[in-house]
Amino acid sequence: MKENVAVELDINASSNDAWDLIGPFETMQSWLPGIIDTQIEGSGIGTIRHLTMPGGAVYSDKLTEQGDKYYRYIIVGGDVPFENYLGTVSVVNNQDASILKYHASIDVSEENREASVAFLTELYSNAFNNVKNILEKK
Repeated sequence: MKENVAVELDINASSNDAWDLIGPFETMQSWLPGIIDTQIEGSGIGTIRHLTMPGGAVYSDKLTEQGDKYYRYIIVGGDVPFENYLGTVSVVNNQDASILKYHASIDVSEENREASVAFLTELYSNAFNNVKNILEKK
């Protein structure tokens, strides 16, 4: 079954400052808690990032599209309970502030649906709250 996941968070920082932090595909570990190592293959569209988590699990993502303050990526490696993941991370200007946005679509069994949606929602909620803490302390 197809499932969509979305997380948004308003922050008191310019969209440029927010994008400078979360925009580089290669530096996700600087704002997403729990990544202990990142290895990068390639550059530009087609870049693959290998993210190592506590306990040694490795997930690999591939950059498929990048534009003005957004990028899209797919999962190409790692043990996840869903398929056909397409994620988008973006920043939207909101006057003197910003809105951080995450959206993903996945194909997931009914059995894994609730846990998968909860995992992705919590992962990006925590990440965006971390971004908020980093940028609002400046």
